[in-house]
Amino acid sequence: MFVDAQALPAPDPRAFPSWGGPTERLRFLLAYAVLAPSRHNTQPWWFEVRGDEVGLHADGARALPEVDPDGRELVMACGAALANLRLAAAHFGHATSAEIIGTHRRDGLVARVRLEEHRALSPEDEELFQAIPRRRTNRLPLDGREPPEGLVTRLLREARAEGAWLRPVEAHQRRAVAELVAEGDRRQWANPRFRAELAGWIHPSGSGRRDGMPAYAVGMSDAAARLQPLVARLSNPARAEAERDRRRTLASKALLVLSTAHDGLAEWMVAGIALQRILLRATAAGLTVAYFNQPVEQDGLRGPLREAVGDPGMPQLLLRLGYGPEVRPTPRRTVDEVLRRLDAVPVRPAPLVLRRAPPVSPMVQPAAAGAAVAPGAPA
Repeated sequence: MFVDAQALPAPDPRAFPSWGGPTERLRFLLAYAVLAPSRHNTQPWWFEVRGDEVGLHADGARALPEVDPDGRELVMACGAALANLRLAAAHFGHATSAEIIGTHRRDGLVARVRLEEHRALSPEDEELFQAIPRRRTNRLPLDGREPPEGLVTRLLREARAEGAWLRPVEAHQRRAVAELVAEGDRRQWANPRFRAELAGWIHPSGSGRRDGMPAYAVGMSDAAARLQPLVARLSNPARAEAERDRRRTLASKALLVLSTAHDGLAEWMVAGIALQRILLRATAAGLTVAYFNQPVEQDGLRGPLREAVGDPGMPQLLLRLGYGPEVRPTPRRTVDEVLRRLDAVPVRPAPLVLRRAPPVSPMVQPAAAGAAVAPGAPA
C-alpha cells in the first residue's frame, strides 16, 4: 500500500535558484524528493542541508510497527526519495555524488548527497525526471491490456543497474504466489493491531492532513473514512480481502518481484532507489504500478515466496504492472516541514566518493564502515 505524491503542485522548474548557491539549490530540489512513495503515505524522512551537501534521515517517529516492524519499507521510502533528489539535480544541470550509510545510526542518517559540477543530462534520465510529478499508485483494478513489448525487460535492466533484481512471476508460478498473497491478507487483517494502525493513516478527503491516505486514495467515502477506526475494531474483513487480492494477482498481466542479494539497511536503500526508477520508467510508458506486499511483510511467507519464484535473493516487494483508470494525487508535506537544518557553511567529515560520478549514476553502492563510495561502480 505504497501511496504516491502529492497534495502540493509540482515545483515550477522556472523557480530553480540558478542565481543562488548550493544551499538554496538543494532546498529547491527537496521539493522533488518529497514526492517519493511510502507505506501508508507516512513520508518517513527528514533532511538537513549544509552547504553543498544534504543528509537524508529516516524518521522513526513515522514507523509502522505492525506492518513494518523492522523498518524495511521505511528505509526503502528514503531510497526512493534519494532517487528523486538525484534525478532532479541532474535535470537542473548538476552531477551528484552519494553515499549510503549501511549501518543504523541514532540520528537516522541513511544517505548523504553532494552537488557536483555541471553535467549534461541523458535523455533517459530526463524522461524519468518528467515522470516524477505524474507517478501514481493505483489500488483499483487494472484492465486487460498487456504492457508494451520490451517494457518489462527495460524495467529488469533498470533494477539491475541499481544493484537489485526484478524477476517476472511466470505463468506456472502465478497460482502459488496468489495463494501466498491471500494468506498474507488473512494473517494481516486478522490482526486487530494491523487494522488499527491502517485506520490511523486513513482520513476524510477534506481533512487538510498532508500525510496519510485520504478516503479517495483507498476507494472510500468520507463517511466511511470517519468510521474506519470503529470498523477496524469491530470487523475482520480478512476473507474478503484475501479473495479479492487472490483474483487480482491471478489477473495481473505483469507480476514482478523486486529483490536484493542480502537483507540489511544498505540493501533496503538500494531496493528503494531501484523501485523509484522502475515506477518512473513505467509512468513514462503510461502504465501504473501497485503492490501485493503481504507475503514479503510476513516472516513465515517470505521464504515460500522466494521458493515459488526461484529467486536466490531476498524479496523486497511484489509489484503488479498494467493500465488503470486515472487516480488523484495524494497529500505531501512541504519542504519546510521536513527540513530541520539549513546551513550555508559546508561540513565535510569525509569525502563521499573516490572519483567523479556521472550525471546520474546508474548505481549507488552501499558504504562499508565509513568507506567512500563511487556511484556508477559495477555491481
